[in-house]
Amino acid sequence: MNPATLISLSTVRLLCGNAGVSASVGTGFFYGAEFNVPEGVATFPMVVTNKHVVANCNEIKMTLTVRQPSTDISEMVVAPGDIHQVFLIPGCQERMLLHPDPNVDLCAFFIGDIMEDIHSAGYQLRNTFLNARFLVPDDEIKNVRPIEPVMMVGYPNGLWDEKNNRPLARRGSTASHPFLKWNGKPEFVIDAACFPGSSGSPVFLFEDLMYRTKDNAYTPGTRAQLLGILASGPLYTSEGKLIQRNIPTSTTIVPVVQSMMNLGNVVHASAISDIVSIGKEASLAGKGFPKAIQL
Repeated sequence: MNPATLISLSTVRLLCGNAGVSASVGTGFFYGAEFNVPEGVATFPMVVTNKHVVANCNEIKMTLTVRQPSTDISEMVVAPGDIHQVFLIPGCQERMLLHPDPNVDLCAFFIGDIMEDIHSAGYQLRNTFLNARFLVPDDEIKNVRPIEPVMMVGYPNGLWDEKNNRPLARRGSTASHPFLKWNGKPEFVIDAACFPGSSGSPVFLFEDLMYRTKDNAYTPGTRAQLLGILASGPLYTSEGKLIQRNIPTSTTIVPVVQSMMNLGNVVHASAISDIVSIGKEASLAGKGFPKAIQL
């Protein structure tokens, strides 16, 4: 399967709220954290998003597409018998893994119980789980330029292909170097339209048809490597002041279009490793939480 198809399957639309009422919508993406345990290598399935997406909410609703195990899948990634299942995660804060730095807007939550329910019913999840192998390898970082093409996958303004349970992909470019700390923070800036609902979107270094290798040579194919997670962006207020704020998540209309600068601040993908460490400790400690419910 082409890398472009794989990354288009990496996200999930998050409806966050309380007592059955959704107050915000954002983007999350599937991530399979791997770590060593006495029995071998364990995979910790989780969804990564921003802290501000899930703040002040106690439940998350998300729609997952499952299917019978099959290898006969086209790049369209639609198969007869696909089933859209809605899962409600009550008490979601109890399974939340927050980045230890309060200034890093990144978190994740465990979905192992959901995966077990899907597999025990004889299905498999259609989506792609990103992992450390989607990151830019250390020996390739030196060749990454200040201006690179990027692809962001998510749900701007909450928009999605509800019929097929698919996100939207948007192109842009890096506006600052993706491996330098923007103003001392572990983030960089992209030039892209970052609308409400895009919070938590994975941002990929994306080259198609031809891409550069670590030797600075070009080779045919597609490259899609995770650079970071969209979190915030600069806006102009009605008074003409420039402010930095989280990408809005409200499910109601947020009048920010005229003030948007089409710039977005992206948390470095390397910050995920800090959450993986917390997840490992929670897993080994056998931390419990309310079970997800299929609606």
